[in-house]
Amino acid sequence: MSQSHRMRKPTLSSERVPDEVVFDILTHLPVKPIIRFRCVSKSWNSTITTPIFITTHLNHNRAKSSVPNNDYLLYTSRAMHPSTHQQLCAVVRNSDHTLTELSRCRSPFCGSNVIGFCNGIYCFFENNNYTISLWNPSIKKLKILTPVRIPRYDGMVTHGLVYNSLNNDFKILRIVFDGEVSGYKVPLPLEAGVYTWSTDSWRYIDIYMESLSGSGLNASIVDIQEKPFIFVNGALHSMIHTRGHNFILCFDVNDETFQAIMLPENYLDGLSPDFDQFEQLVVFKGSLALVAFGRDLYEEHDLCFIWVMMEYGMFDSWTKKTVAVDLVERFFGCTRRGELLIETLDTGLVSFDPDSLDQKNLEIQRSPIWLGYSTDFMESLVLLDGVNLSSESLVLLDEDLASS
Repeated sequence: MSQSHRMRKPTLSSERVPDEVVFDILTHLPVKPIIRFRCVSKSWNSTITTPIFITTHLNHNRAKSSVPNNDYLLYTSRAMHPSTHQQLCAVVRNSDHTLTELSRCRSPFCGSNVIGFCNGIYCFFENNNYTISLWNPSIKKLKILTPVRIPRYDGMVTHGLVYNSLNNDFKILRIVFDGEVSGYKVPLPLEAGVYTWSTDSWRYIDIYMESLSGSGLNASIVDIQEKPFIFVNGALHSMIHTRGHNFILCFDVNDETFQAIMLPENYLDGLSPDFDQFEQLVVFKGSLALVAFGRDLYEEHDLCFIWVMMEYGMFDSWTKKTVAVDLVERFFGCTRRGELLIETLDTGLVSFDPDSLDQKNLEIQRSPIWLGYSTDFMESLVLLDGVNLSSESLVLLDEDLASS
């Protein structure tokens, strides 16, 4: 064998296996061996870190994770000390309602809020400096987004994370409300910032009440719900409170337009104003819905109202279901079957079926800071092609690979 032949640089494939076959094999592998295979050659590393490879691998994982009746719970466990990093945990709910842990890793932050999880990516919001971060625990990679305008002292901010499957792109929506500022004689608008992953940039939009299609309102905004947006019917949704009537702000992910969806009139009627009330938008059995909790106006027990929009966008299709519940401390959302994920004073964290009234304990030892529900938990290579990789992330990744 000649010296020139021995010194030939390796390519993506061998002489016997075509490049496209090797590419296809690699995109079907789990994340950890793919990360190791980056060391095979510069050619392999270059291919694995391309957007087309990452997207193809993501699509394969999405197809494998789309198993009917899969239920996943994602949560952040409480740290033993304020300076200790939280744990990000993922469990699958089995048919007998037991939980099997799938993954557990250290959060990159001590006290940040989780906005959501999508295609292997966690999105965090930092209260102290209003920054947004994307974190992929599978490859230990963190991307901190360029800071955007923050609200005034008494203002509010809310966020939404979504993956647009039509063009393989992530988007983050941030709504900023400055509150009522003295000296202003006209209502202040909401400011929307839309971050697009493919361009790594923000676009800003001022939202005035009169410009919202379907609102029919000119009242001043007084409050926005700071819980993350929910995604249903190709749009992100959040509650907006005005002096006249509350409504749902709707952001179409494809054309990036806003409109208003009106809530049922007097939707809290029957709940006592003398006790705490709280409401939250959810996806209930595939439909946009509003869940409200409070004390029965006439009886000594708590009630849950579930308002479901049976035909999306049609005000007349709102329907109401009322169920009695235990003392609810926190509400986390709904499962695909319409079970309510709640934390009560007596039984702790449970899933509650409002149809059968069955209640199942969720065996999570410590009350979670954040709990989310997903039907397609997966690992991904998203963020691998970026450049915002911290030195801490590199150390964590090396430790993980060395210990496996």
